Amino acid sequence: MGDISTVALLWLVTTMLLASVVRALTGWAFSIIAVPMLSLVFPPNQAVVLNILLALAATLKNVPAMRGQISRRIFLPLLFSGLVGTPVGYWLHTVIGDAGLRLVMGLLVLALSAAMLLIPPRHQALTLPALALAGLASGVLGGAVGIAGPPVVVLFMLTATDIGQARATLALGLLTVCLLATCAYLFGGHITPPVMLLFALALPVVLLGDTLGNRLFARYGGHTARRVSVVLTCALGLLSIARALLGP
Repeated sequence: MGDISTVALLWLVTTMLLASVVRALTGWAFSIIAVPMLSLVFPPNQAVVLNILLALAATLKNVPAMRGQISRRIFLPLLFSGLVGTPVGYWLHTVIGDAGLRLVMGLLVLALSAAMLLIPPRHQALTLPALALAGLASGVLGGAVGIAGPPVVVLFMLTATDIGQARATLALGLLTVCLLATCAYLFGGHITPPVMLLFALALPVVLLGDTLGNRLFARYGGHTARRVSVVLTCALGLLSIARALLGP
C-alpha cells in the first residue's frame, strides 16, 4: 500500500485502536498514547500532524453528546489562553529537530505518569489564574508536539470530583487546541498526501475504538482508565526517550 509496510500498517492500527479507546474513557489521553507510539515507526513530524487530525475527528464525534456536562466557567479561560499558546507552540515545533521532539514527548508522558501516581484528587475551587496558566501551557505543548493534555489534566486531577464533567470539559478544550493546530499545520504545508493517506487508513479504526471506549466508560467509569494510563504512559515515555538518545 504505497510506501507503507505491513508492519507499519499493523502498528498504525494497533496504536489508533488503543489511543482511541483510552481517549473515550478519559477525554484527553489520545495524544499521550498516539504520538509517542507513532513516532517509533513514523517520522515525528508526521506523527504529530496525523495525531492532531485524528484527535480532532474523534473529539468532534463526541462533543455534542457531552455538551450538557461542560462547565463554561472552567472551559472559557482554558480556551482563550490555549488560543494564545498554540501559535507559540507551532513556532517551537518548527525549530526543534526529530530527536528533540522525541525527547520532549518522552519527558512529558513521564511527568504525567508521575503526577497521576502522586497527586490524589481532592475538591477545591479552580481559580482564574490557574486555569489561564494551564490553558496557555496546554496550547504551547499542543502546537509544539501535539500533546496538549498534561497541564490541564494535572490541574483537573488536583480538583475534579465529577469524572463526567472533567472528561467533557477536557474533550472540548482539547478540541479547540486541535482546531487551531490543524489550521497552523495546514497553512505551514505539513498536511501532505502521505499524512492524508495515513489519516484515511486510521480514521475507521479510531471511530471503532471510540465506540468501544464509550461503552467501557458507561460500564466502568474513568477510574480503571486512569490506572491503565499510568502504565501505558510510563512505558511509552521511556521508549520515546530511548529512541531520542539512541538516534534513528
